[in-house]
Amino acid sequence: MNRQQGFTLVELVVTLSVLAILLAVAVPSFREMLLNFQVRAAAEGLNTGLQLARAEAIRRNANVVFTLSGNATWTIGCQVVVADADSDGVDDCPEVIQSKAATEGAVSVAVDVVPADATTVTFNGLGRVTFNNDGSNVMRQIDIVATEGNANGLRILIRGGSVHFCDPNISTVGDPRVCA
Repeated sequence: MNRQQGFTLVELVVTLSVLAILLAVAVPSFREMLLNFQVRAAAEGLNTGLQLARAEAIRRNANVVFTLSGNATWTIGCQVVVADADSDGVDDCPEVIQSKAATEGAVSVAVDVVPADATTVTFNGLGRVTFNNDGSNVMRQIDIVATEGNANGLRILIRGGSVHFCDPNISTVGDPRVCA
C-alpha cells in the first residue's frame, strides 16, 4: 500500500485563503494598536519631563521652567541661571538641565497645547505651578493625538502642584483615567 505524504494543491489553496482572510482582518487592528502605543509613549515622555521639572524645582529650591518648543523637543532649565556659586565645579542651576524629543520617536503623533500660545510652565521651589517670568501664558494642558487612524488621544493636565495624564474619551465618574 502506497501512502502519500504532503499536501494536495486544494488543501494548500484553502489554507492560504484562510490565512489571507485572517491577515486582512488583523492588520487594521494591529495598526491601531501601534498608533495607541505611540500616543502612550509620547504622553509618558512628556509626563516624565514635566515630573522631572517639578522634582528639579523642589530639589534646587528654585524656579524651573519646562519648555515645549515648536521643533518637537522639550527642555528643562532654571528660570534664573546660577553659575557655580559654591565653587564645586558644577553650575548650581544651569540654563538647560535636560532636553529631549517631545514625541519620543512616535512619528504619527501630534502635540497640542492649551492655551494655544503657551510654550512653558514654571514650577517653584515647592513644586507648584507659578507665573512665567516673561508674562507669557502658562501651559495648563497638553493633548497628544494620532495624526492618522483611530487611535485614542491622551491628555496631560497641569494643575497646581500636580501633573498627570488622562483619557479625554472617558467620562465615567470615579474612573481614575477620567480628565477632571
